Amino acid sequence: MNATTEILKGNNPMKVEQIFGPDIKPYEVLEFESMLRYEDFQIFGEYGLEKNGRVIITRAPARLDVMGGIVEYCGGNVLGLTLERSAVVGCQAKLDRQLSVLSFDAPAQGYQSVRQIAIDDFYTDGNLKSYEEVQPLFARSPQTAWTGYVLGGFFALLKEGGVDRLPHGAAVIIKSNIPVEAGIGSSAAIGVATLTAINHLYELKLSALEIAQIGQIVENRIVGVPCGAMATITVAAGQRDSLLSILCQPDQILETVHLPPNTRLIGIHSRAKRGSTSSAHLDARTAAFMGLTILQNTLDLEELCDNYLCRLSIKEFRQKCWKVLPARLKGEDFIHRYGETVDPLTKVEPQKVYAVRSRVEHLIYEHARVQRFIEHLKKANANPRHLHHHLMEAGKLMFASDWSSRFRAGLGLPEVEQIVRSIRKVGVRGGFYGARMTSTGSTVAVLCHGDVSNAMIQILSAYKLAWGLDAESFMGSSSGAFEFGHVILRLTKELFPKP
Repeated sequence: MNATTEILKGNNPMKVEQIFGPDIKPYEVLEFESMLRYEDFQIFGEYGLEKNGRVIITRAPARLDVMGGIVEYCGGNVLGLTLERSAVVGCQAKLDRQLSVLSFDAPAQGYQSVRQIAIDDFYTDGNLKSYEEVQPLFARSPQTAWTGYVLGGFFALLKEGGVDRLPHGAAVIIKSNIPVEAGIGSSAAIGVATLTAINHLYELKLSALEIAQIGQIVENRIVGVPCGAMATITVAAGQRDSLLSILCQPDQILETVHLPPNTRLIGIHSRAKRGSTSSAHLDARTAAFMGLTILQNTLDLEELCDNYLCRLSIKEFRQKCWKVLPARLKGEDFIHRYGETVDPLTKVEPQKVYAVRSRVEHLIYEHARVQRFIEHLKKANANPRHLHHHLMEAGKLMFASDWSSRFRAGLGLPEVEQIVRSIRKVGVRGGFYGARMTSTGSTVAVLCHGDVSNAMIQILSAYKLAWGLDAESFMGSSSGAFEFGHVILRLTKELFPKP
């Protein structure tokens, strides 16, 4: 493309030249570039960028868990959508062996905004550390633990063989408008945006899926969050206004599913405190793998040889597995009989009682619901005359998913439950066809058709009256990290004599 140059007037103007990237860019990228042009003191501070040299700018969106959610860790089919909210990263090579990160948003969440570590901290006596050995590097303080999502990416690339060595250090600047507690992939977005920038900084030529997989490893092995790859894959490989169908056996992008005409999926963040929901998610995952272990030790089922529960059909589960699984089982009884599960990210607690059967049942049925949901969206596209019918059927599947998440998986918050009930009450007359809590429990995914602005005001007002909280809606979609690409700017600090 033709380079564009802007020279700002003033005593010490900055020359900014775009030498690669799209001509049309999202607002948040333009805002980031503006901070460079106007020499924002934080960006060019001690832990920031130099006023000369190249800067790589990448962008990764938030994501909405449309259907599937927690089935990702048992080999299920999940469906994600990119949102308009995003994280923007600026990355620049450093001549030393230091890796630094600065976040403009960290202080608002009570975290430290800057962190710097040395590449040499990844090694002991010349040997690359293990994941267990490097974890304390990021977990020393709760205020800096978030930097594991960013700087941990450098280590994971070394550990996974994405790069043999880091020839030089780097400075990473982050600006994000994704709410941290909304469960829409704020961490996945900053991780993927950073890895995308590193990919171009060191010319690694990684694919979107490879970056997503590294991002999941960072979350699992460095930050210590037992999540699947749905968020990172959607954020990296998603496309604007399209759903990404992912089969987690382990990470396969099946297809892109287009939304029917005048149809969209939106998110409503309850802003309710998630409290014990993270514990409930961990218990649900642990119980599911307890169920897998029991089935593997009791039945000779080829489908379970690779540890993917969701390879079982509903019929096979009902006929062969349902009676084998205990409704409830104390952890110490499980450990005494079976030992530990195959899941390296969870541990059975001896004194806890786990609802094993219902947790497995949710996964099997949810996997099937996702596949039926996709089929109805395809049929709505192929048969516009029957669009209403297929949206109704897809919406029923979302409501069923929500019910199952609460009563089979043991998840959910009362505030979120009210939003789903209100949407169900307003129904198709207001343009709402279906809704379900997302996997993290604090945001609702909603299937809409037509203009829902008036109905949305009704829903949010009723929620505010009941709980005193201002729910937040996410209504648009945007490009995934790879669909957007990257921008390269050349910065030059030039001094011009005063006239």
